[in-house]
Amino acid sequence: MMNSLKKIALVSAIAAAPFAAQAELAALDDASMGDVTGQAGVTIDLSANVSVGEIAYQDQGFLVIDGLTLGGHSELVAGGAPDALDNLRLTIDVAGSLGDDLGASSFGAAYLASEGFTTEVNEQSQNISDGDLVISLRSQSDEPVDFGLFIESVSLAKQEGNSGNIGNLKATNTGTVLSQDLRMDGYIGPVDIVVQEESNSMNINAYFSASGSVTVPYRGTSMSFELHNRRGATVMNADGMSFAHAQVDVSVAEGYFDDGGDALAVNVQDLSGDLDMTDIKMGNGISIGALYLTDLSVTAETVIYGH
Repeated sequence: MMNSLKKIALVSAIAAAPFAAQAELAALDDASMGDVTGQAGVTIDLSANVSVGEIAYQDQGFLVIDGLTLGGHSELVAGGAPDALDNLRLTIDVAGSLGDDLGASSFGAAYLASEGFTTEVNEQSQNISDGDLVISLRSQSDEPVDFGLFIESVSLAKQEGNSGNIGNLKATNTGTVLSQDLRMDGYIGPVDIVVQEESNSMNINAYFSASGSVTVPYRGTSMSFELHNRRGATVMNADGMSFAHAQVDVSVAEGYFDDGGDALAVNVQDLSGDLDMTDIKMGNGISIGALYLTDLSVTAETVIYGH
């Protein structure tokens, strides 16, 4: 299982480029390849546009996500064609016996502190040791990476009559629409993924901000929202930029069942920030006001398995 987790994380990072149909990667010539050989780790600079026409999860009926687009933030959220999700730099390293031969000089909060951010968050430190896989996402310019996300709709569809319509479920679906016209933009700060060599675990530590709007048709509700960390007792900001924090540990829940079977454990070690929900409209389209949550903090332990 440990080898599988490491391979999945490594392959996922490398496969990010071909997944984005219009990704732009600079080719390595023979001289450049010679420079890479024997060095510690791999660096990937990435520019990409991602779009998916339909994502359909089938249990018996379907949960359908239509019209997902991911790119740069300004044009996409304004309703135009997206520019690229760019300025991305991935470093991929396997730690050695000293545990310090990593491309990213510092992780998470320490990296942000070096950039001048106030860093009052509940980050769980990671002990990097020999054989651990570390994947770090940073920007190429030291400026946060901007992103834009648009999802046309998330809806439900019946099993009956729809099994042959995968790829075109929206056109044949009259079921409940859970959300519509989700438009979100924001900034991605440092993201670090650590796969521990000695345990069945993968830790994801991410800093980000997001704002946008969404309509919830089955509740007759629409609103604007922003997730940040500018207020309250714990903050994460600098020069007008603010990041919420999420840290999740993914592992195997060994022997979870009475027969000794394993399950998937997904533990939220921290989800913290400030959440603003503004211009909340219900029914007749008239705003009922706004709701502000300060110092939101969530931890949770979950075990996931089929039934």
